Amino acid sequence: MSVMRMLSIAGVSSILLLGGCASKDEAPNNDDAVSIENEGEGSTINTGDGYGFTDFDLTIKKDNKKIETDYEDVKPGDAEYVNEFQEVNLEGNEAIDDMHKMFMEILIDSGTTKEEAIDRILQWYGLDTYDEFELDVQFTDDKSLHIDEKK
Repeated sequence: MSVMRMLSIAGVSSILLLGGCASKDEAPNNDDAVSIENEGEGSTINTGDGYGFTDFDLTIKKDNKKIETDYEDVKPGDAEYVNEFQEVNLEGNEAIDDMHKMFMEILIDSGTTKEEAIDRILQWYGLDTYDEFELDVQFTDDKSLHIDEKK
């Protein structure tokens, strides 16, 4: 190997080494506690840190089949999702994974009307009508939505 090539390699290596050590910024301390602003205001789907509700209980019955969704924010392990139209019966995290898709699509919040909630949910499930429709939602802003309709 020629002397010039060795000097070139040594020079480039020195520059890279010094450049990496010359950083004046300190590495972030990822062990610091995270502060949450406006914690009392509750979470919403729009802020990305929740669905905007703490409880979501849905039962739809049609032609002797049913759909049941039971979601509690504080007890995700107790979540249940039954859809007899599609032969689905899930619990716990698997149920939440399936519910998540619906929650992200229907986007129900405390300003949603009963008619909007029914329409969005029926559309999600591909239903045009129902025999019974029951929905109880407790939102993070302490408002609730209660629907109990039979046809």
